Amino acid sequence: MTLAFTRHSYGTHYELRPRGSAPVHVHRGVPEGWSLPEGCTPRFAVSADPEGASPLAVVVRKNSGRLAVLTPDREQLAELCLPPRQKKWWRPLYEIHLPDGTVLQGREGTVPSLLLWLVQLPFYLLYLVALVFSDSPPPDAVTAPLRTAWKRPGQFFGRVALTESARGRFRVRGDRLDHRVAYAQAVAKYWK
Repeated sequence: MTLAFTRHSYGTHYELRPRGSAPVHVHRGVPEGWSLPEGCTPRFAVSADPEGASPLAVVVRKNSGRLAVLTPDREQLAELCLPPRQKKWWRPLYEIHLPDGTVLQGREGTVPSLLLWLVQLPFYLLYLVALVFSDSPPPDAVTAPLRTAWKRPGQFFGRVALTESARGRFRVRGDRLDHRVAYAQAVAKYWK
């Protein structure tokens, strides 16, 4: 089954809205009274209730620098490997390491989305020139229409486990990736 959801930021927390079901809430830290494995620092918790008392998954930073996605029973669902902050300027690589040894890699900017960006670039430049001559204020934020797709390395045409569009929309195949890991990856990529 395929799950589609969108990510919304509210400053202090995120809200993930799966299509056709109740929203999922993301809060800093871990629920009160929740003990962490040794050597881990809390990052955020993904929960179905707005207060965050009963988490679906908890994300912690390990000593290795990777993020571990844990179940409420403290079993590891996956490890998330984010690119260094200073190297995020050109097609950063995001990795999801599953317990069975499967590695999913996601590079920002798939070939079709890069081609779309190149086609739209001249029109955007004309728009900016028109703004200069019309004395209109510039747009708040413009992002390239890049898409990220997580799949096994070396499989150029293989099935994708998780995709993200430029507008914060995610699509995850339930038979390839646990929804809780997809929720954690969707937030970890943008968590400050």
